[in-house]
Amino acid sequence: MRGNNRRTLSGQLIGRQVLLLAILLLVVGVSQYLILRRVLFSSTAATLTKEIAVVTPIIHHTVARHGIAEFSHAANVLVQRLQSPGVEVVITNALGHVVASSSLHATVPPLYNTPYFVWRNRVVVDAVIGNPYYPSGYVWLLSSVRPIHAILRRDAELYVFLALLSLIIAGWLGSVSVRQTLHPLEQIRSTTQRIASGEFGHHTRLEDAPAELQDLGESIDRMSEAIQSLFAQEKALSEQMRRFVADASHELRTPLTAITGFLDLMSRGELSAEEQERGLKAIGAQGHRMRRLVNQLLTLSRMDSAPEAQLSLVPLALDRWVKDLTPEIHHLVDPRPVTVTVHPVTANADPDRLSEVLVNLLDNIQHYTPPAAQVQIYVGRLEGQAVLKVADSGPGIPSEDLPHIFDRFYRGDRARTAKSGGSGLGLSIVQSIVQAQHGQIRVEPIAPHGTRFIVTLPLASQGRRGSSSLQQ
Repeated sequence: MRGNNRRTLSGQLIGRQVLLLAILLLVVGVSQYLILRRVLFSSTAATLTKEIAVVTPIIHHTVARHGIAEFSHAANVLVQRLQSPGVEVVITNALGHVVASSSLHATVPPLYNTPYFVWRNRVVVDAVIGNPYYPSGYVWLLSSVRPIHAILRRDAELYVFLALLSLIIAGWLGSVSVRQTLHPLEQIRSTTQRIASGEFGHHTRLEDAPAELQDLGESIDRMSEAIQSLFAQEKALSEQMRRFVADASHELRTPLTAITGFLDLMSRGELSAEEQERGLKAIGAQGHRMRRLVNQLLTLSRMDSAPEAQLSLVPLALDRWVKDLTPEIHHLVDPRPVTVTVHPVTANADPDRLSEVLVNLLDNIQHYTPPAAQVQIYVGRLEGQAVLKVADSGPGIPSEDLPHIFDRFYRGDRARTAKSGGSGLGLSIVQSIVQAQHGQIRVEPIAPHGTRFIVTLPLASQGRRGSSSLQQ
């Protein structure tokens, strides 16, 4: 019921347009009526004034020459002279007694010192006969207002007819104009309905619309694109979370299955002393694997929720930092030969977390490159940033794996071997730590074979000055 009583915008605009035009026509009509009425009354009074201006000297001359008796005869002649259709004449002496009139029972009108006045539906013009201070008599000319009212009535009827016709035409033309003007708004309404129904990314596609509607359409287009982007991100995050939970469950299920299997066999006494010893070692290895996986998950969770709280950024001289870690570097990649190249540079970084980044990258080399592979570590400057490069001459990373190398639980075929025991979280942790320090990490292949990880970090404002060219 409520929806059926809703007023449309086009209906309101047309109604208000017609209402404003009606008010304007009413004001014009009333003004025209009053002006025409005044003009007609003034014109009639002017005609009577001209007539009375001609006869008044004649009456005065007759009275002055022949007396009041002769004036009575002359007055009747003048009445006949002045009388015309719709015009009445009344002449009195100085005492106000009627001397002559155009009607048998004439009533003497009042005497006003005005150009004209309306009295008993008549336009009245009066004049004094003789000296104004010692008048011989008075004369009045009265014209009926009925002809004037008839003219005004016909004019009002014609105006009302034309005004109504104008309102009808204005309403019809206004409806066409308003609907054409609001067509872009209808497109916007259709677009918003489609967006509300789930068609995110749909555009209004307005053409030749007013500037305000163009701006509104562009805002809706940006909103639609933003919603589409947000839903895409939400979908990607949901899919990532689903994969994360599935992969984490899978990673935890494998060692738990092995542990419970060995414990079940031990509890039933079906293993020899040697087999029990090997089982205990396997349980310890799987427990260590589970602990490492849980620690990695905990690290990722903390870096996701509050990365700033997990860091202590300080000006760090990377050249001295790498030199201090040189023994550990050789131990991590042994027996692979290592070449370390450093240039003075100071970055704004957390030394412990950055050490964790380097350890994860070297651990990746330890697991996935042959013993004969060469390792290169470089520290220096690159385009106003501090840079850390870790490269190896191993078999490299397949091109189809490169876009996903930092995804959580993503592992190539080499990482799926039981020997590596990797969980696919090491590089994800590395990326989270680097990004939390306002840096970036990327990976690129080395021709003809090998892989290079490049970590860039912001320079410390109070860091040491230095410059170097990067060597490949």
